[in-house]
Amino acid sequence: MGEVYLGIDYGSKRIGLSHADDLGMAFPMPAATEADPEARLNHIGSEIARLKVTQLVVGYPLSLEGGRTKRCEEVDAFTALLSDRFGLPIERVDEGLTSQSADEHGGRKPRGIGERRRQRAGGERDSRAAAILLQDFLNSRGIGGPG
Repeated sequence: MGEVYLGIDYGSKRIGLSHADDLGMAFPMPAATEADPEARLNHIGSEIARLKVTQLVVGYPLSLEGGRTKRCEEVDAFTALLSDRFGLPIERVDEGLTSQSADEHGGRKPRGIGERRRQRAGGERDSRAAAILLQDFLNSRGIGGPG
């Protein structure tokens, strides 16, 4: 059995999720959007168990110059929680402009402000961003992609 990856785009209210195996195609999954942070961790834990995840790939919000940002501290605390709770290897990857890229390349464009709010609240954008960062990670490791 090969590697199974869970891509994570951390946010304080929504956590975008994606998955891939060693064939190298990342797919968005339903985001962890529960109101309670503990419930969001439980959601992630359920997906880890269901997919038999072997590695976590977490987006890291570096500045455009590659330096640490204030949000890096939040992500560091979150990855420490993930490590303590699930004991899986965690790879931090520069999330760069993944949210912007998710807007440009993701799903159908929302029709109107109400639909845009629903998509955002449902975490669709966050999970597309998680898929993009996971795909970038896989591509950088030579996993999957055009061959």
